[in-house]
Amino acid sequence: MKKCEYCGKEYVKNESDYLKNLSETFRKNLEYLPTCDCLEKKKERELEELERKRTRENIEKKMQKCKDISVIDKKFQNSRFENADIKCEQMQLAQQYVKSFMKKEKQEGLLFYGGVGTGKTFTTACIANYLMERGKTVLVMNLGLYLNKLTIEWGAAERDILEQVEKCDLLVIDDFGGEKGLDKNQTGWRGEKIYNLIDARYRSEKPLIISTNLNFSKDEEKCEISEKFSSHRQNRIRDRIIDMCFPIQVIGKSKRGMTKQKFFEFMY
Repeated sequence: MKKCEYCGKEYVKNESDYLKNLSETFRKNLEYLPTCDCLEKKKERELEELERKRTRENIEKKMQKCKDISVIDKKFQNSRFENADIKCEQMQLAQQYVKSFMKKEKQEGLLFYGGVGTGKTFTTACIANYLMERGKTVLVMNLGLYLNKLTIEWGAAERDILEQVEKCDLLVIDDFGGEKGLDKNQTGWRGEKIYNLIDARYRSEKPLIISTNLNFSKDEEKCEISEKFSSHRQNRIRDRIIDMCFPIQVIGKSKRGMTKQKFFEFMY
């Protein structure tokens, strides 16, 4: 008697009349029928695994597309929380941020601002790499290189890039306002392209992280971000950033411009 190879239950003889009309091969295959649901469960598991595989492949494709567009170097790629000074409070806050990011449906953005060499880029890189390693799509932009690429090679593909800006789980703009090498007569063009980038992310209602050496202030007269751009949209760039990002002043590797309590209130 034929038995189930999974649970050992015996099959029953198939007495159905329709077997007479089938070929010998089909009759042999259907001569005995299972009394358990092991084969059905096996089929369900196979379908579930196929769906998981498709999901993984889709995520990998999205991640690769973001990596292809991202402008990052090896130093950025190698930045990890494991290599960080965890006693540094900005790193502690960054670790709290990524944990919250993995749990919450709606995420918030961050703006790291402060002097050169205070660890802003390293902090944002640790956040980006942590999330990418856990299947999140992260697009990393350097505005200077982004604008140059738009001029040289990406002009026709700007819409495709902005589409990825809208779709990715996290957008990171490193060294915001530090772009160099553009002609003076491109100042208005620069402001327009940067506004388009920021606005695309704003409309997606997804998180943005910015690092910048520029001084940030909600007071327009004291905000260097407003001064940096001479286009008519300059205030709207600052306003968009204010709406999307919680500002963290990075004074040094072990100092910050906010209280941990305020950060937790913002996150939760």
